[in-house]
Amino acid sequence: MAHGSVNSEIIVELPGGTEITSIITKNSAEKLGLKEGHEIYTVIKATSAMLAYD
Repeated sequence: MAHGSVNSEIIVELPGGTEITSIITKNSAEKLGLKEGHEIYTVIKATSAMLAYD
């Protein structure tokens, strides 16, 4: 987890080790009381996605 002046970068590790990174407002992260090691739920809502492969 990395806090900036406005936003926070939250990295969620899924079972199996895959990581999802989310950017939320710093205020939201503080209100949720997010701390490293806490178990959280992640909801993914997107209207578009970009995928690429090599």
